[in-house]
Amino acid sequence: MSNPKSASGTLKTTKPVFTPAQQQARKRATIYALIATLGPFFYGFEGMVLNGAINAVGSEFNLGPLASGLAGSAGIIGGLIGALFAGRISDKIGRKRTMVLIGPFLLFEAIFGAFSPIFGGYWFLIFTRIVGGMGFGAATTVAPGYVAEIAPADIRGRLIGFRQLAIILGLFFAGTINFLVGNQAGGSTEVLALGLKAWQWMFMCLLIPALFFVVLTAIIPESPRYLVSVGRNEEAREVLAKVSGETKSEIDQRIVAIRRSFGEGGESRKLSIGQIWNSQWRSLVLVAMAIAAFQQLTGTNGIFFYSNMLFESVGFSENAAFQQTLILTFFKLIGVTTGIMLVDKVGRKRMLMYGGTLIAIALFIVASVFTYAQFALGGPDISGNPVLGWLAVGALCLFLLGFTSSWGPIFSILMGEMFPNEIRGGAMSLASGTDFFVNFIVVLLFPFLVSWSPAGTYWIYFVFGVLAIIFTGLYVKETTGKSLEEMG
Repeated sequence: MSNPKSASGTLKTTKPVFTPAQQQARKRATIYALIATLGPFFYGFEGMVLNGAINAVGSEFNLGPLASGLAGSAGIIGGLIGALFAGRISDKIGRKRTMVLIGPFLLFEAIFGAFSPIFGGYWFLIFTRIVGGMGFGAATTVAPGYVAEIAPADIRGRLIGFRQLAIILGLFFAGTINFLVGNQAGGSTEVLALGLKAWQWMFMCLLIPALFFVVLTAIIPESPRYLVSVGRNEEAREVLAKVSGETKSEIDQRIVAIRRSFGEGGESRKLSIGQIWNSQWRSLVLVAMAIAAFQQLTGTNGIFFYSNMLFESVGFSENAAFQQTLILTFFKLIGVTTGIMLVDKVGRKRMLMYGGTLIAIALFIVASVFTYAQFALGGPDISGNPVLGWLAVGALCLFLLGFTSSWGPIFSILMGEMFPNEIRGGAMSLASGTDFFVNFIVVLLFPFLVSWSPAGTYWIYFVFGVLAIIFTGLYVKETTGKSLEEMG
């Protein structure tokens, strides 16, 4: 259901009326969307687990800066691999079956990451993180497409946006566990129970989201668009009835529209990555890849993965850094919830512009604070200047509000919905692969950039923030309220 526009071009917010069957279907679609986003939840959970354990891992294996950076970014390497293959695999075997196959990858890291000192040390830990990364990279790629293909158009944005909310919740819960485990043990390198150190117990906690993902993805239905593409129209009708609540004639019309979007050949019209790159859709995919790159080039994941290290560099103790990380995660929750509530009313493009402006302002403030801060032990020290300290913390909170209400969830939304049916799988792989590749570069280089110049690092991110706003204004098209068959 689309939202009509007023004469001024703004989206109207007239409240539609739904039948009881449609209301029930929307609840069902929401539940399926929440289950699909358990993979992204694992992604956030795993990232924060490493955030709490990174210093302990460095001490455990006597790592230097480069090796520590590799330990921090190994999961993202796996995520890149998983993202590049997941879209096309889901085209071949289905969105649901792909997510079911992802489960063992997540379980592998959860079980064996904690015992890496026994099985092979540092390089085995890298291997487990790559395997787990392949799982959450595939999951975060397939989930937006799956949700887009089962969601009613008027709430599609907020349902796909659950992906980002899931990541933030994963961060929050894992951060809380890190804090409790670290406090109980007296430090992440201390032995807690059964001869395992606190950081190993942090890894063991990955079993919680991994098991939920394995169990619950087995009960969700297959994407109706995939079912139509392989000629299983009756099954597609059953799924559409569950998630739309439409009448039989309306569902029949939708099936016809979906078939038409694939062409008479159905599956044969789902293009490979090579075919997409040489097709009329290349410009559209390049826009999506640029959005993915800009999402990471503002530095959000560099700041996130090493937030404890960042707080320690400005005078906080390890325990205080954990507390500050949890405070920032709370602001992320506020931001992403706000974005999900507004995205279907305000529109994707406008939210990117508004959020990008907040991001740029915040980065400008932080860069300025670090430029004028006193230096101690090779880094900025704002602990003796309450004004600069509060200004920096406030700016970081503003950054998180801006990012998590716009560029965080809306990249996922656009990736899931902006492509025509015939290219969605391959195009999602290219966009998500770009996201993970740039993420890897940012996380890998962040420690070196900070050691070079904390102020310079934030000035670089500020420049990319401004470029992201300009690019959005010039090239991003609005998708709010359109059906997937209208895309392209």
